Amino acid sequence: MAQRTLVVERDVEVKMRDGMILRADVYRPDTPQPLPVLLQRTPYNKTSVQTPFTLLAAERGYAVVYQDTRGHGASEGDSYPFVHEKNDGYDSVEWV
Repeated sequence: MAQRTLVVERDVEVKMRDGMILRADVYRPDTPQPLPVLLQRTPYNKTSVQTPFTLLAAERGYAVVYQDTRGHGASEGDSYPFVHEKNDGYDSVEWV
């Protein structure tokens, strides 16, 4: 399998329905084609959860998205466990 050229976008703004901005890092092959996506939302700082799996998955044709949840890492807002997760999770999937 030939190695693909990868695109890495850091702190991409993802706007939630209430106007709050959550930030994500996106790893993907350099292609205009639609891709399957692996999404991970985390309160533990998106840069600390990335693994060699990220690059492997992107090289094999997936877009990999790591997102800081509300009030954590590079994302805006205040953290209230379980208060915004349903809507933020839904909005994030729709954005992907």
